[in-house]
Amino acid sequence: MRFATDTGGTFTDLVVEEDDGRISMYKASTVPGDPVQGVLAALTLAATDRGLDLATLLDRGDTFIHGTTHAINAIITGRTARAALLVTDGHRDILTLREGGRIEPFNHSVPYPKPFIPRALTFEVPERLIHDGSVHQPLDEVALAAIIEKLRAEKVEAVAVCLLWSTINPAHELRVGAALAAALPGVPVSLSHQVNPSLREFRRASSTAIDAALKPLMGRYLGGLEVRMREAGVKGKVMVLTSSGGMMPAAEVAANPIRIINSGPSMAPIAGQHYADLEGNGDSVIVADTGGTTYDISLVRNGQVPMTRELWIGQPTRGYLVGYPSVEVKSVGAGGGSIARVDAGGLLHVGPESAGAVPGPVCYGRGGTRPTVTDASLALGF
Repeated sequence: MRFATDTGGTFTDLVVEEDDGRISMYKASTVPGDPVQGVLAALTLAATDRGLDLATLLDRGDTFIHGTTHAINAIITGRTARAALLVTDGHRDILTLREGGRIEPFNHSVPYPKPFIPRALTFEVPERLIHDGSVHQPLDEVALAAIIEKLRAEKVEAVAVCLLWSTINPAHELRVGAALAAALPGVPVSLSHQVNPSLREFRRASSTAIDAALKPLMGRYLGGLEVRMREAGVKGKVMVLTSSGGMMPAAEVAANPIRIINSGPSMAPIAGQHYADLEGNGDSVIVADTGGTTYDISLVRNGQVPMTRELWIGQPTRGYLVGYPSVEVKSVGAGGGSIARVDAGGLLHVGPESAGAVPGPVCYGRGGTRPTVTDASLALGF
């Protein structure tokens, strides 16, 4: 028996596959403050359906697979950790300048996107390596110690480090990481040569910044998931779906949350391709996945699930570049729970803020007062 769960911003879904191939599905509300509770609630429904207690059901399973939109929802709704970025002296504006380019180069009414980590929390480390990895300027340990004191004063919750040419010679990044670990115990650190060892500084910096900002949230979430699944009775493997459509042990993913930005959505085109094959409906399929927080869309082309290293959260050049291999899925903050509002100029906006599972849309009757896409659909009779 296998269990597969998907935790979204509003609902937690469970699929149970019996040893004989039979499949059953269950749904429970996600608990924002404790997503594992939603997983256990869905599993309890499955156990009750079989006349079993939860521990007996879980004991029959050999694999527990978990997918989640927790990471991408946190980014879209701005609920990631307060993170700082350390860069080589003179390169403080990596995240601000990006790589240039605009979707509409002559439309100056579109504001330039804000950096994922603000400039005020970006610090320059005196050091410099050159293209062959040799040291042009040694790492200034005294200046690094002063920067760490500023990080302490700013009460940062995570730190990203992206130094020039660290993919060729990681010595300076490793030393900075060791100094941070010693001086700021408990504050997670992401080093760019470990997170995304690729050329082009903006991509590496962007990946590392996102990874660091997700670590406190996803570390608590995935670490707690495995512990509580074991306590509940899971004896088999506890695996987490990755953005690239594979699986990894939960403990590994907690240390590298950049890998699961599209954990839940990455399965939609794979499932879409499978069911299109079963139905004989051709080999090019548009796959749409409407969640509570995001609306995800992907395209299977000529029977191939598309992959990309250009994963953006939001529009290209206007959103955040993940820069990590992923099944190609486009996500926007317009799910069923996305909140609608009218600005001072009378323009309608939908999302990215979501009502989530608590309080949920107004029509749930759980205390929600702000209209959502679900409320509009109900009012229009859809």
